Amino acid sequence: MSQKELTFIDLFAGAGGLSEGFIRAGYTPVAHVEMDEAACLTLKTRIAFHFLKQNKKDEIYYDYLTGKISRKKLYSYIPEHLLNSVINANIGDDNEYIFKIIDSITSNKGVDLIVGGPPCQA
Repeated sequence: MSQKELTFIDLFAGAGGLSEGFIRAGYTPVAHVEMDEAACLTLKTRIAFHFLKQNKKDEIYYDYLTGKISRKKLYSYIPEHLLNSVINANIGDDNEYIFKIIDSITSNKGVDLIVGGPPCQA
């Protein structure tokens, strides 16, 4: 009998510190919601890292880190649905939009856990 994959959504995700911890603990991220565009790019880059590492293509990530390939090229190796799991939106203002995306990602199957930190002040 295989163990059920545990899933989570990260709200106020920032650059993904909480997500990193939950990924290392064996959870699978379903979505990250963050209003800061630069933080969203970091989240997508971490998604790229995990995807490439899992598929034994780490060298592509290191080519990005060393400037051999662009961010756009890095993202071209990653399935679009994974990159689209990063939702650049403002919780409170864009809730309907956020719910719609998460519902489409999960096919209304739900998630096991919602994590998130309160928004920090700059």
